[in-house]
Amino acid sequence: VGADSTPNAVPTRLELEKLHDTHTFGGCFTLEQIPIGAKYRLEFHLPDGRTIERADAYARRLEEDRWCVVVDNREKSFQWDQNYKLKPYEEFVIYELHIGSYTPAGTFVSATSKLEHIADLGFTAVEVMPIAEFSDMTENWGYNPRLMMALHKKYGTPEEFKAFVKRAHELGLAVIVDVVLHHGSVGGNELWDYDGWEEGANGGIYHERAPDTPWGRAFAFWKREVVDMQLAACSMWLGEYKCDGLRFDSANDLPHHCVQHLTFCLREAFPGRLLSAEVTPENPQALENLGFDSLWVHSGYFDSIQQHKALGRGHHGGSDWSAGWDLPRLRTVMVLHYGFSKPTNAIKYMLGSHDQIGCQHGGKIYDDYAMIGGQHRYSSDQFGGGRNDPPAVAASRLWYTANVTAACIPMVFMGSEWLQPGWWNDDVHHRLNWDHRDDDAGSKFMTFMKEVNALRKLYPNLKHGWANVLHEDRQSGVMAVERVVEGGPDERIVIVVNCGRTPFQSGDYGVWVKGGRFEQVFNSQAPQYGGWDGWLTNDKGPIDSHDGKIYISLPEQCTLVFKQIA
Repeated sequence: VGADSTPNAVPTRLELEKLHDTHTFGGCFTLEQIPIGAKYRLEFHLPDGRTIERADAYARRLEEDRWCVVVDNREKSFQWDQNYKLKPYEEFVIYELHIGSYTPAGTFVSATSKLEHIADLGFTAVEVMPIAEFSDMTENWGYNPRLMMALHKKYGTPEEFKAFVKRAHELGLAVIVDVVLHHGSVGGNELWDYDGWEEGANGGIYHERAPDTPWGRAFAFWKREVVDMQLAACSMWLGEYKCDGLRFDSANDLPHHCVQHLTFCLREAFPGRLLSAEVTPENPQALENLGFDSLWVHSGYFDSIQQHKALGRGHHGGSDWSAGWDLPRLRTVMVLHYGFSKPTNAIKYMLGSHDQIGCQHGGKIYDDYAMIGGQHRYSSDQFGGGRNDPPAVAASRLWYTANVTAACIPMVFMGSEWLQPGWWNDDVHHRLNWDHRDDDAGSKFMTFMKEVNALRKLYPNLKHGWANVLHEDRQSGVMAVERVVEGGPDERIVIVVNCGRTPFQSGDYGVWVKGGRFEQVFNSQAPQYGGWDGWLTNDKGPIDSHDGKIYISLPEQCTLVFKQIA
């Protein structure tokens, strides 16, 4: 049924026919019959004599009262950059953002105007939280979809999101979209009772006999209609919008055979696009069994904060526990977890993602976060007293430096670049606060983040080199890791991480490196980043090894990066 804006006009009705030997209804109409920009919705005439109206499940744009908008989704309808080339995954440094709270306006247009900020910090990819049409009856993060292919109308139009992607590509930023495929929204779900058969609250064609989940009714993945719709949704992001990858939310809640079908088809149709997933608990088998390229890995985040709360804030160099630091747990921050085969298999976020930073319940205490104090917070609040607490900020710097130099694809959540305080939510008091960008704490941390991100471009081994543990000092909380490609042409990189509060300032702290001559190339406690200007490091010249060790000065709560020069 097509709407006409003329007063008292009779709606245009165009009949769809069932295609032979399929479950699909379709039709071929001219632009004169239903022009671009026209409003329409579907009218079903049921066997029991009822007539019901529904939004198009495949609509690209949704307005009020189930009216959809005809969108020209042909490639020639938008001026794409035909010279854009996909990035190798190893080049990704990801900035995660929420469109609705990234800017005061909360739209694609306003977010597009702020993309230069992300690129200037040295990020090479932007990951947007879900932007498909969702219900704001329960939450505004986007994880409660009403339709799978229509853009959230408060964010903007398909053309405006295409402009967002195009501008990101012009700035050298890949675009990854977070997709929610396993359930529909609790309220306002346009796919509920879609075909009018809701007997016994079965939910109709898209939810029939599916179980309830903590977030809403699951989709009926045993039905071909559901699997086809989910594949069409994923294909839309990669095809029509030219996005560089997808992040499958809570992929372990999807039937494995459906995930395998989706990833196989997407890989065939869109080679080179990153297919990443949240799988909890982390299971590297999902890479091979389900066809993903990368998994979100959050265990290092929890381990590092738990250790800091127990040890790193002590007054005796991290010796509050007689056993010292649990370095086997912290080791996985830098190296690959068992079962991962290459650095791009793991997406790590040592300062937190939206899951760890976001809170929709007023800063409440969560039982499942008890090991780190129970709160969802930005990093400087997790590590101590906030953005004006020097040890808390030093801890944020040391762990983000470790994150960037570790075997992984690094990621941060918006606001981390200027040490946003408290927690994130989409409400007016907890959305991104751009005022922090220009104050002293924010500007220094942004300088730090830009320069540490640049290390991955300067030293290729940080992108693809293997990670091997060289040195562990459990009592003090110091570990050293090398990033190296055996026999490769690039410089070998050694990262020394001092998690604890014990400084070593006499130039005699020995770190096993197997031999060679080294040069310090980065210091997370440098004064320009907010560190104390009295710390001694190793920036006066090359350091020669003796008996396989280099002897260095090492500030407290600091990550140092060395390159081998001989």
